[in-house]
Amino acid sequence: MDNENIGQVKISDDVIIIIAGIATSSVKGVSTTRTGVADGISNLFSKNNYSKGIKVEINENIVVLDIFINVEYGYKISDVAKEVQATVKKEVETMTDMEVAAVNVHVLNIIQDKDKEKDKEIDKDIIEAEIVE
Repeated sequence: MDNENIGQVKISDDVIIIIAGIATSSVKGVSTTRTGVADGISNLFSKNNYSKGIKVEINENIVVLDIFINVEYGYKISDVAKEVQATVKKEVETMTDMEVAAVNVHVLNIIQDKDKEKDKEIDKDIIEAEIVE
């Protein structure tokens, strides 16, 4: 079999965002970003919750990502951010054969364990309210 070009492969921005989101969520110390109650409700019932807080720009197979995260209290912010950058770059390049020129990490907040428990309770209440209706 020869390596002749038989067509084009186009990868949507959404695919890149999902890959980056999954990679970001796998890094220890990253807490999910919370954007508000209305967004929280719609995200609970969406097919993927990985695209929240990620922007992508693709220009001729060169990717630039902006990732907005919350960091769990007790983790060194610079270490978490560097790990997000390395993990996202590796995963996107491996899965797409595109070059990642930059992964810009924006730390929005520090989340304590009690804040995470409060978020779980809010999510539980929202789900129960939706089921009742």
